[in-house]
Amino acid sequence: MLEKWNPSVKMITVFLCVFILTVRNNTKLNIIVFISFVIGMLLFSDVKPGKIFAFLLPAFIAAFGLFIMGLFYSRNSDISIRTIFDISKEQLEALTTSGNMVTALQLATRLLAYAGMGILFSLTTDGEYFVRSLMHQLRLPPKFAYGILAAFYLLPMMRNELRTVQTAFRVRNMSGFSLRPKILFTMLVNSVRWSESVAMAMESKGFSGEAERTYHDIPKLRGMDLALAVVSVGVVAFIA
Repeated sequence: MLEKWNPSVKMITVFLCVFILTVRNNTKLNIIVFISFVIGMLLFSDVKPGKIFAFLLPAFIAAFGLFIMGLFYSRNSDISIRTIFDISKEQLEALTTSGNMVTALQLATRLLAYAGMGILFSLTTDGEYFVRSLMHQLRLPPKFAYGILAAFYLLPMMRNELRTVQTAFRVRNMSGFSLRPKILFTMLVNSVRWSESVAMAMESKGFSGEAERTYHDIPKLRGMDLALAVVSVGVVAFIA
């Protein structure tokens, strides 16, 4: 079901929910949004649970880091702590009953809510279908849409090129570290050549963003898409 949700409407829905969460400091709202989006993926999408939790793991780690930072190292804290490991029982009890706990929970749960919405959008949206939806529903110019698609399909080639360059460096008994400037420069040079080849191919085929053209598959905007967006944003706004 979520895969069939119009990507443009889905994107606008996520943006509106993010905006509501940004202007409201509500821990309960953050938790409800996070749980709702995760349950929605589990029940109404074809994404495997293992993949969902694999994407959520970095979010949990980052949220835990924000929680620790907000709890122990808040700027307005009146409790002096040099390191977490030196904290006394009295200081810990004072922190858990102070405003630091509220701040820490707000930061951590807000990040989890953002992560839940972002993961739902990314895992249930096909990239090519999303670009076509932007072109037909949000009137994105075709030259930009096809440029995005070209870059999207160049990414696997860039990954393979990076591996090839790394192997070539190792054969010559040189470091194959992926962030080494020489390796990145070689990969980027080849990427520029590919992009020029794609541009020349589009021009040779007579592609023009201004000319009228037909489309094989046009994403549809259904009433169910709008209803789901209204319900999602409405529930978040009501709880906020």
